[in-house]
Formats: sequence, structure tokens, C-alpha cells
Amino acid sequence: MGGFEVYRAVADADRAWAVAETESPFTIEVRFLGGLSDAQRDAFAAAADRWAGMIVGDLPDARVGDEMVDDVRIEASGIEIDGPSAVLGRAGPTVLRSASAGPAAGLPVTGIMEFDSADLAEMEQAGTLHDVITHEMGHVLGLGTLWSRKGLLRGAGTADPVFTGAGALAEYRTLRPGATGAGVPVENAGGQGTRDGHWRESVFGDELMTGFVGESGNPLSRMSVASFGDLGYQVDPDAAEAYALPAPGAARRHKLERHTLLRTITPGQPTVLAD
Repeated sequence: MGGFEVYRAVADADRAWAVAETESPFTIEVRFLGGLSDAQRDAFAAAADRWAGMIVGDLPDARVGDEMVDDVRIEASGIEIDGPSAVLGRAGPTVLRSASAGPAAGLPVTGIMEFDSADLAEMEQAGTLHDVITHEMGHVLGLGTLWSRKGLLRGAGTADPVFTGAGALAEYRTLRPGATGAGVPVENAGGQGTRDGHWRESVFGDELMTGFVGESGNPLSRMSVASFGDLGYQVDPDAAEAYALPAPGAARRHKLERHTLLRTITPGQPTVLAD
């Protein structure tokens, strides 16, 4: 390897053993390909650490080209796109594990996070950079981007899409006792890249994985962590961040008054490795 800096986030070894009985904790490798300031690279590193605190179990190594990947490799860069407050960039998985990977089949091996330099600077100034980078890294790992492929999204394109993973649904029902729906409410508004790929903003307010971002400090709930377990990862829900559902009216005000749409596009259909 050469020509770029690398950061490796590794899950806690004790939690990996306690949760997944593995001596090889989950690892995210971030490759910095250019166009990022020191503060922006630090935000990517912090995001990788945040996710590696919640996803802890090892995935089968996978070969991409002439390299073995353990567990997920993300290429990160800042480029000129269209200036501030338009298209943020593109983020998502690019290569997925083969069907022979068992419970990890279809989980990402590699992904890309490529953002507009002007938007990165704007978010850095606004104090939202860390949360937005963490949010977009969640899409690389599969939230929203792999739901349909995994058969966990029902009602896409309708007024009431839902995520049907059992773990996330159980956590949602804990947040909202008495909820009787068939799944977790998924975003039903916004354009491509927002609807059907995030938690519903009008229900979940400042939870990090809605399609809108406000001030800094948006938590990753147990529901989000559990949704990665539904995808096939081994996760530590106790590492989730404190979160409570807002009152419905408060969630709507939150959205209208201070939330900005996260305008990213996916990098196209990922390649699935052959068995």
C-alpha cells in the first residue's frame, strides 16, 4: 500500500469476545485518497471508531483484486462537485461478500465516501461534520443501501414504507410501547437517496439515521444498532447512544425549523463477489 494515509478502527476485543466469541474484532479501514483537511480526516476516523464500537463481530476476509480485506475498507476523499448546499457527494458499498460467506453474505467488503469539498467545509463550520460523516458511513455499511437486497424493506415507494428486521422492530416497540405496525417507519418523503433509505424523520426526529441533519449531537439508537444485526452483522446494542422518541409535534417542528436534507447519491449497484 502506498500513496495514501490509512486509519484502522478496531472493535473492543473484550466486547467482540463477549458478543461474538471472536478473537478477531470487527475492523474498518479508511483510506484517505486526498482532498481532506486534518479535521475532516479526524471526522472520518471518529466515525469509524463510533461504528466499530457498535458492530463488533468479525466478518470473513474477502479478496478484492490482489488484496485481502478485513473486514470493511472505505475509500474517502474530498472533491469539487457543485459548490455548497447542493449535492453532498456519494456514499455506499461498492463490493459485497459472496453467497458462500454464510450470515455475512451480501455484507460490504469495500465502499466509497466521496464528498464535495465546499460542503465539507460548510459542515465543519456548522459543527455537523462528525455526525454527517458517521451517517454516511452507516450507508456504506448497509443501512438503507442494502435493505431491499436483504428483503427487509416493505412498501417502498408508498406512503408507509417500513423496515421489517426483527431486531430493529423489537427496539422500536420498546421506544413506542403499543406500536402494532409490521415494521419500523421508513422515510416516505424526499427524493431519491432520502425516501426508502432512512428512518422516518417525522417519527424519529434527531436520531442520526433519519434523512435530515440538524445541530451536532444526533444519537445512534439501539434501533439503528439492532438493524445492523438484522443485516447479518454481530452487534453490541449496549454500545448505542441514549435516545428517546420525540413527541410527534416536536418531531415535525424539528424537521421544519432546523433540519437540512442530506443530499447524497449511491455509487451504483455494488459488485457481488463470486463464490
